Amino acid sequence: MHWWRLPFTAEPYRCTLFLLLSVPLALWSLVDRGAAQRRVAGVLLARQPALSRVRGLAAVPLDLVTLVVAGYCWTGVLLNVVYPIRPLLGMDGEYRDAWGGPTLAGAWAVHALGGLGFWLLASWVLRGYAALWRRIAGG
Repeated sequence: MHWWRLPFTAEPYRCTLFLLLSVPLALWSLVDRGAAQRRVAGVLLARQPALSRVRGLAAVPLDLVTLVVAGYCWTGVLLNVVYPIRPLLGMDGEYRDAWGGPTLAGAWAVHALGGLGFWLLASWVLRGYAALWRRIAGG
């Protein structure tokens, strides 16, 4: 797959959804021996790993790190693309000293390009985390 095609597929978004659900699913694996985690992984990751209580819980440290990384990645994309509405979100709205300033159009253009680059990068980073999760889970 070409590096630029991945963000236009459903894979990074399915990986993100799975990685966000993986902590509650890992805790639930104590009750159902990983059956729910296996089904959700089969649907969202297109692979059914050989899960058990131990393997489901072994991925929890990675899941917690992934929550932080996924949140940072998608927040970075969103805040850079919608740069002009930052004051509505309680952030500093001063664009004269921002990258691309002193005009709002210049600051928005520079931040939108950064958001686009971050979007391309986030898709690959989260795909890597999903692959590492599959490896831990035995899939």
